[in-house]
Amino acid sequence: MSALRSLRPVALLALMFVIAACCACSGDDASGKSAAPDVAAAGAAKSAAGRIETAVVTSEVLSATIAASGTIEAKRLTEIGADVPGTLASVLVDVGQSVRAGAPLFRIDPGPYEMALAEARAGLALARAEHANAAAEAARMAKLVEQNAASVQRADQLRTQAEVASARVLQGEARLARAERDLARTTVRAPYAGSVVERRAHEGALAGSAAVLVLQESGALEAILDVPETTPIAVRAGNAVLLFAEGLAEPLASEVARVSERIDPSTRTYEVRCVVTDASGAVKAGSYVRAEISAVRAAPQPVAPRSAVVARDGRSFVLRVENGVAREVAVRVGIVAGERVELLAGVMPGDVVVHGEAAQRLSDGAPVGATTHTEPVATAQNRPTP
Repeated sequence: MSALRSLRPVALLALMFVIAACCACSGDDASGKSAAPDVAAAGAAKSAAGRIETAVVTSEVLSATIAASGTIEAKRLTEIGADVPGTLASVLVDVGQSVRAGAPLFRIDPGPYEMALAEARAGLALARAEHANAAAEAARMAKLVEQNAASVQRADQLRTQAEVASARVLQGEARLARAERDLARTTVRAPYAGSVVERRAHEGALAGSAAVLVLQESGALEAILDVPETTPIAVRAGNAVLLFAEGLAEPLASEVARVSERIDPSTRTYEVRCVVTDASGAVKAGSYVRAEISAVRAAPQPVAPRSAVVARDGRSFVLRVENGVAREVAVRVGIVAGERVELLAGVMPGDVVVHGEAAQRLSDGAPVGATTHTEPVATAQNRPTP
C-alpha cells in the first residue's frame, strides 16, 4: 500500500494506457478470426449465384407414353335374321348361351317350303318324261328320214321339240335345287362360334329382314381406343399397349393392331384397335378400358434437358450459347421423357444450351461467364445415337 501511494500520478496514468491498448489488441484478433469465414462464404455464394449451367444437345431416341381410353368390343357382332321369309316357328337358344359354328339358332315354319319342294320334284319328273318322249319321237323320225319315209321338215320339228323338253328338264332341276336350299335355310345356323347376347323376336313373329338374334364371337375381343390427335408422336401398328380394365388386378399386355386414317372432327381423336387376350374371361365386351401406349420415334432427334426449355408468351425457346453470349432460339417440343425433351426444330446435336435456373433469368444477348457443364445421362431406353 505504501508502494502504491509512492507512485506518482503520471506513472499511474501511463500504466492505465498500456492495459487499455492490450485489451484492444486482443479484441481485434478475436473479431478478425470470426469475421474472416463470413467474408469468404459471402464471396463463394456470390460466385455460385453467377455460375451458369449448360448442356450439350445430343441425338437420342425417346419413347412417349400416350394415355387413351375406349371400350372393349367383340371383333365380330352379328345381327342374325331369317334367310327366307316366314313365320318364326322356334328359337333354339337363349341369351348368354354359347354355340359352336354351324349350331342351329332358330327355325322358320318349313311347311310352305316343303310344299314348294314337292312341287319342284313333281315338275321335274314331268319335264323328264316329256323330254324322254320328245327325244324318242325325234330319233324315230330321223330314221324315217334316212329311209325317205318321212319329210325332213317334220324331223326338224320333232328335234326342236326334244330340245325344248331338255331345256325344261334343266329348268326343273334348278327349281328343285332352289326349293331344297330354301327348305334347308328355314333352320338358321351360327356362322361362327360365339354367344347369344340379344334376342329380338319370339315365336309366331313374321321373320324377314329384321334380326331375330345378335351373336357375338367367342374369345375374340379387341379394345377400341380414342387417341388425341395432339400427341407428341403418332401411334403406329406394333406399338406396345398396356390395358387397364375393371375387374383385373394387373394390366393386359397387347400391341396396336390397326390405326384409323381418319380423325373424328367432333372429338379430335383417331381410332386405334388392339387385340385383348384374357385367359381369365373376366373382361367382357362393352367394358370401359384405359390404355397406356408406348410410342417410339423411328429416328433419333435432338434432345436436351427439360429445364433448358423456356415457355413464355405462347412460345417455346432455348438459350443457345454462341461465342459466350446466350441467344434465344425458338424450338418445337416433341416427346418429354422424364428430365429429357425432344427439340424437333431450332437446334442441332452438339449445340450448347443453358439449362436450370439460369435459363429462366437470362435474356437474349446476355453474356455467359463461368459455366458448369452438365453431361447428358442416357438410360438403356434413351441411349444417344453415336
